[in-house]
Amino acid sequence: MSRRGSHGLLSLIYFHNPFYLISTCLFVYGLKLFFRSGNTAVFFAEGSVGYMEPWGLLTSLAGVTTLMAVTATAVVRCGRVWEDARSLVLIVLLMLLAMAVSSDELINVLSDQDNSTQHVSLIFGLGAGFSVFITEFLLRGLQVRLPASCRLPLHAFLLLFFLWPLSLVTEVTQFSNATTRWLIAAFPMAAAGLTLCLIPAVRAGRGAVAHNGTPWTWPLFPWTPFVFLGLAVCFRSYALTMSYDPKANGHYWDTIFGLYQLVPFLLAVLVLGLEMGLTEQRPLLRKLSLLGAPLLLVLAYPWLAPWSQLPTYSAFVRLLSERLASPVLLTLIGLLAFYGWAWLRGVKAAEAGVAGCGILMSVFPADAFAQRSWQPALDQLQTTPLLIVGAIYLVVALRTRHAARFALSLLLLITAGYTASDGRLGEWSRFVLTGLAAGSVLLIAIGFRGRFAAFCREVSPAVFVIALIANTWEGWQIAGWPVAATWFGGMGLMAVLLGLVLQDAAFQMIAALQLGAVTLGGTAIGGYQFCTARLPAGVKPIVLAVVSFLSALLISTLKAGLDRRLRLYWLRRQRSSQLPGPPSPQD
Repeated sequence: MSRRGSHGLLSLIYFHNPFYLISTCLFVYGLKLFFRSGNTAVFFAEGSVGYMEPWGLLTSLAGVTTLMAVTATAVVRCGRVWEDARSLVLIVLLMLLAMAVSSDELINVLSDQDNSTQHVSLIFGLGAGFSVFITEFLLRGLQVRLPASCRLPLHAFLLLFFLWPLSLVTEVTQFSNATTRWLIAAFPMAAAGLTLCLIPAVRAGRGAVAHNGTPWTWPLFPWTPFVFLGLAVCFRSYALTMSYDPKANGHYWDTIFGLYQLVPFLLAVLVLGLEMGLTEQRPLLRKLSLLGAPLLLVLAYPWLAPWSQLPTYSAFVRLLSERLASPVLLTLIGLLAFYGWAWLRGVKAAEAGVAGCGILMSVFPADAFAQRSWQPALDQLQTTPLLIVGAIYLVVALRTRHAARFALSLLLLITAGYTASDGRLGEWSRFVLTGLAAGSVLLIAIGFRGRFAAFCREVSPAVFVIALIANTWEGWQIAGWPVAATWFGGMGLMAVLLGLVLQDAAFQMIAALQLGAVTLGGTAIGGYQFCTARLPAGVKPIVLAVVSFLSALLISTLKAGLDRRLRLYWLRRQRSSQLPGPPSPQD
């Protein structure tokens, strides 16, 4: 090794001083070997672990933790060595986690004589009390000013590590194996609730911890210990399943733990990241929170775990899907709440997330991905998510007068209505959908402003004509001329109203054409019936010839542009009538 390289390595060791951590790890390893009788192997086989004396081990671990806390206080009070103090604080947190995990192991290997309800409660209770005491000792010894919005969640996380296992010990709670498994799976959700309690601390901003008694500034203070606790939550979730999951088939690795169980906690972390990006005006952090949220769907897929083939794991996934919903759908519900919260907080990009989550929730039924072979199908569309997201967009569109949002809300609500009908519309489905689609375009053209509304006004005559012709023919095919005539007449009245409201010559022409078609059609049909019934047979071809001649004359008139000239003449007359006349002599 070169001289410069060796000097760099020595500087790294000197400034970061890893020997506190090394000594702690050796302490923990040696103490566990010292207080375990009958087996001193590092990787021991299941069922081969001998009796472990609980109070000696826990007291020794507490002593090592106290030693590290006192050392941290001493190096700060005497030498102001904050770099070593930071390492020691994290080591204290690591030791508290080790004590909690060791308590789990002690409960499982205690002898029948020691494994009483009072004994178990005392182990966890003293561990929880010691965690609060040693944390307060560190904060006061280091003279750190940690606000209550951070201090209380810090204590709550440590208490959660020690006290949650009490609900998993069947000798204490008398819960069944099924209830115990549900409580194990609920641990990350409890941690997610505590994580959300940090929102006030995030919103307080860096100003609340500007003068904290340490040389560290935001975000190193106060978020470094919470990052460590977040990693500890993930490890503790796995450790609880290994310690307390009742293994029905006796396989050591066959537990209910899956990465999907961590999704609620990670989603809460993303909420904190979003709030931090908004409070501290960090656009990159805000974008990373929004873009990172969909990655939780990968963790939510329950069949990615290497142990997913084992019976206990797969049975719990199926049970979860039957009782609540599949992990994928539950994650989508959480993402919908996350993006909805971001939207309420003024993040415009979150609107796409709300729409995307609603659409995906409509595709996945409650038991989606409960089996490995599940595939999406259009006939499995769910109505409720479409109704919820459609109603949200409808309210927002009406409040903001946003045409595109209103169109999306109508699309979602119409699709929800169609799926809710479950085929009861039958042969009328195309008739109803065509009418609703045309009505939506016309409603946007009348009631909204903006580019999208202007586009709807431009295409509304063509949409009107398509709906008129299609549904007139559809009604004729389904129910005969009464329905077709009713639709045609109703659309004629609507064309008149739209021509008056929108001042659009196209609708006025459509109304005129409809009136002309009704008049000419009625006259032709009546005349044809009269001719065939009353007049000689030779008159029939003559009548048809006259009708053909008039049709040809109409086409020639349109080709010559006479209709355009007449319309221009009518517009000039209208404008001239609106111009003011010459002033009177008195003026």
